[in-house]
Amino acid sequence: MRAILLVAGAVAVVAAGGVGLLLWLSQPDEPTAFYTPPDDIPAEPGTLIRQERYTRAVPDGAEAWLILYSSTSPDGEPVAVSGVVVAPADPPAGPRPVIAWAHGTTGVATGCAPSLSDDPLFELPALKRAPGRGWMVVATDYPGLGTPGQHPYVDGVSEGRSVLDAVRAASQIEDGPQLSSQVAVWGMSQGGHAALFASQLAPAYAPELDIVGVAPGEPATDLATLLGRASGQGGKVLTAEAVYAWSRVYPELSFDEAIVDRAELLAREVARRCLVGPSRFLTVLGTTLLPERLLAIDLVADPRWAARFAQNTPSDPIAAPLFVTQGGVDQIVLPDVTLDHVRGRCARGERVELRVYPEEGHISLPRRAGPDILEWTAARFADEPVPAGCVGI
Repeated sequence: MRAILLVAGAVAVVAAGGVGLLLWLSQPDEPTAFYTPPDDIPAEPGTLIRQERYTRAVPDGAEAWLILYSSTSPDGEPVAVSGVVVAPADPPAGPRPVIAWAHGTTGVATGCAPSLSDDPLFELPALKRAPGRGWMVVATDYPGLGTPGQHPYVDGVSEGRSVLDAVRAASQIEDGPQLSSQVAVWGMSQGGHAALFASQLAPAYAPELDIVGVAPGEPATDLATLLGRASGQGGKVLTAEAVYAWSRVYPELSFDEAIVDRAELLAREVARRCLVGPSRFLTVLGTTLLPERLLAIDLVADPRWAARFAQNTPSDPIAAPLFVTQGGVDQIVLPDVTLDHVRGRCARGERVELRVYPEEGHISLPRRAGPDILEWTAARFADEPVPAGCVGI
């Protein structure tokens, strides 16, 4: 009911011409003092800076911690990142296998972190079943969503490092659970992109972690194609967020040059809002007022943007087996783009299983695919053999 009233109120304000006021009022909440890093962030990536008990939406039979830890920014400097660790409250003896969870798009502004929402694991219900199997969940917020600074949206190396460093930090929780070196990396949408990058980076960046399997769902892979073919409200949101974030992270890129003049103000305000919490209704509402033609230039043809697309496309080999899930009617991460990515990995001899759910879209896929991801991951933790080559292509 509250959500309905929010949307109804938003429509009334828009009708009265108060779009700017509406978006200003829907700014993300400021994170608490916990998220403010010290002046000297530890230079060693994966160092736990602080911890506290976490109590929001913790699954039955589990306990959780909010963590702040060090990682590495796109320019190579230490950066603080927040996250949540969930563990069985009464686990069996011995170290616990780990699910390293990479979340999908929640926004690009400080205040959009899943750990600040009512339910940090809302996107993939299967995560809440992991503690019941004796597994841990380590869920990064990525840089700039809970902590200060601009979130480097789909900057693959930054995302991947923050996923791996969260696992390192979780092992340092005082009086916390004992982590196994076995890690399965899960992610959805933006998180699928992060999961692929984390798995590419792990052998050199975090060799102490044994990546036993990677489960990217509806992963953002060929960014140039996905952004070039983006359409509808979802496409406009992602375009506004990607252009806004990249223009603030990469100095050679310009927001004002990329977005058509009449849409610059509204697109910038939409990009500063979250897709979680009450403001998500207002964010989506704001996109209905954006023009269908949002871009003033062809980003794919522009060499500056093209270089960044190439840099952030996950194309390096992954040694661990992959279980890629994709909705057959997804209009955000297009099925043919995912299929092309999987075929490229298959051609290199990687072990990939592609599972397509013909009737599922971008929002419905996680709930549908979750049970299959759980069972596939259980087999990886049990060290069951994986067929060579590709399945489902």
